[in-house]
Amino acid sequence: MNYYRRSELTPEVDGLLIRYDQTVRKFVGPDYGHPLRMRDWELARILDAVRSVPVGSSILDTGSFNTYLALALASAGYRMTASDLLWRRMAKSLERRVGLAPAKETEAPYSSWRGVYRQAGVPVRNLNLTRLSCRSASFDGVVALSVIEHVPDVERGLAEMYRVLAPGGRMLVTTDCSPEAIPYSGGVRYFSEAEIEALFRPYPVTSARNRPDFSRENWCYGSGRPIVTVFVEVTKPR
Repeated sequence: MNYYRRSELTPEVDGLLIRYDQTVRKFVGPDYGHPLRMRDWELARILDAVRSVPVGSSILDTGSFNTYLALALASAGYRMTASDLLWRRMAKSLERRVGLAPAKETEAPYSSWRGVYRQAGVPVRNLNLTRLSCRSASFDGVVALSVIEHVPDVERGLAEMYRVLAPGGRMLVTTDCSPEAIPYSGGVRYFSEAEIEALFRPYPVTSARNRPDFSRENWCYGSGRPIVTVFVEVTKPR
């Protein structure tokens, strides 16, 4: 498990993310007024790790709503499938639009986001991460960027992602860690280091390992509490 350090936001990472922005901007256009990225270190970890997946491979991007990673990877030559609980996302977006739910400045309207994917020709599927309606071993890569903390049955979600991963494929996951576990409530949880170790113990983890450093400079989200992000790569044996 590779835990975030602020010192790792290097000029090389900045360059990688700038190139990502430039790629995505080609799809969304110059007048698209919604953020193209929100999680720099996690996104950079995914972009770097995916290089080990051969170009032309099939990749499933989970929890894709309001993100644009699938567009960038499609531009690089990967056969992408974006996925999310689309009906739920569409309903929540409508509630925000009519004032039944709080507005969220960082979130694009569902129709705008879906329109970008439609125009780009990147398929978007309505998939429940705990019951993926996909054949086993059907993807060479599976990405879950800040997704699993929002899944009630996270063990089942990981098992499903691993099931649809082909031998030799990579599963790339990021999530949140706090000194003490914060149980699932209101659609999110925060894992302790011990919980993360236990979650991934059944899987062949191949990412670099370190320990979480909860020094204030590494805190994420500006929430005023010690939460750091973590990247995990799993490689399925051939």
